[in-house]
Amino acid sequence: MISNPELIHYACIARSDTILAQHQSDKEPNMEALAAQCVAQAPPNHSLYSHTVNNRTYTFLIDPPFVFFLISHHTLLKSQTLPFLHRIRSSFRQTLPSSVQSHHHFTPLSFQPQFYSIFDHALTNDSQDRALRSEPPLNPPPQGLKKKKRPNDAPATLDVSDDVSLSPLKHQPHDRHTKAKHVWKKHVWVLLLLDLFVCAVLFLIWLWVCSGFKCMTY
Repeated sequence: MISNPELIHYACIARSDTILAQHQSDKEPNMEALAAQCVAQAPPNHSLYSHTVNNRTYTFLIDPPFVFFLISHHTLLKSQTLPFLHRIRSSFRQTLPSSVQSHHHFTPLSFQPQFYSIFDHALTNDSQDRALRSEPPLNPPPQGLKKKKRPNDAPATLDVSDDVSLSPLKHQPHDRHTKAKHVWKKHVWVLLLLDLFVCAVLFLIWLWVCSGFKCMTY
């Protein structure tokens, strides 16, 4: 869906390098020459192509022998521009018989009168789809009931109040075990240091009594 139609700078339908119909924004009135260059250089072997440069996105929907081309502001996403181009293509195909599409000799802007309604229809349908998506469900679930989780559903998110009440209980056993382990290690180190200190004192006393290592000579 197109969130803001004013972000569409230019749109056209072309056959080879001939522009059959076009829409130009009032804010960007001089886009025809640039669009003609882009259409003439439409990437081969592609059905969809887009490129963004200088805050403009150039989007091609290629359905040989026709090219549906759009220049839009870079903030419009592909999820908005591509469906819009698909709508224009669908309306164009319905308006023009298939026999004419293949063999008719098209001239520049020969499809312009029909394109006004096609462009407006694409925007109108786009707005209707947006309104339908924004409507609330007909039968919302009663307050206080939680939807059961299915295998394909995204994991449910707890309320802040539930998370606050559950998190201390969930982490208490782990924290208690970690604290006890830390205290035990501290006691072990204290005992080792005391043993080392006592051994050092006894060794010094032994050296003093024996006047060094003389006791070892007997």
